[in-house]
Amino acid sequence: SKVARDITDQVRAKDAAEAANRELEAFSYSVAHDLRAPLRGMSGFARVLLEGYRDKLDAEGQDWLQEIVLNAQKMAALIDALLSLARLTRSEPRYARVDLSALAREAADQLAAADAGRDVEWVIEAGMVATLDLSLARALVGNLLGNAWKFTSKVSASRRACIEVGTTEVEGRRVFFVRDNGAGFDMAFADKLFGPFQRLHTVDEFPGTGIGLATVQRIVRRHGGRVWAEGRVDGGATFYFAFNEVVSGSPQ
Repeated sequence: SKVARDITDQVRAKDAAEAANRELEAFSYSVAHDLRAPLRGMSGFARVLLEGYRDKLDAEGQDWLQEIVLNAQKMAALIDALLSLARLTRSEPRYARVDLSALAREAADQLAAADAGRDVEWVIEAGMVATLDLSLARALVGNLLGNAWKFTSKVSASRRACIEVGTTEVEGRRVFFVRDNGAGFDMAFADKLFGPFQRLHTVDEFPGTGIGLATVQRIVRRHGGRVWAEGRVDGGATFYFAFNEVVSGSPQ
């Protein structure tokens, strides 16, 4: 029948799209991996020149070599981020009940320990549990909290930076969120937030690779969920993510 043919065509198209996506991800992984060796060589030779031939170079020559080293380090960080993103789809998730509250506290402690001079208020809801892959869940929470930590770094002491991790309910579905009172963003550009290497702020304002939120989106999608964000310039941001779990007692 026509309906059966249409369904078959849709299944074939979906399978073809998934196969093409896997090939593209494998290609990206291979390219990123193969770029590391020549990059290490370039950086290494520049360091040799700086350390062994410094007295033969004038100040301008030394500055140019230092720029080569610094830019090689930036590219290495981007390649590592790209490889991490590609690895997310190279193995099947191992599902288990994961304590997201514990992961959030763990990530918060790590961020605070790495930058002990900052005064940040943390509000982490207790008892947040979901069926996820543990390692992917840790990366998900770590990237979202790291993002909030970064974009609250310029909040004035009088306002005090605040990062909240919690849940809400939308149409019978439990929705997790990470909220901060930091730099925020213009909602007109919200569709760019989750693209790899897409940035709404300059590297000078807020350093980073531009891959963290792309990682978040890929992890959430790997679990059949969705992620979205709301924000306001200088008014903070809230990142929401939800999985296909119905809240107990809610209508289905």
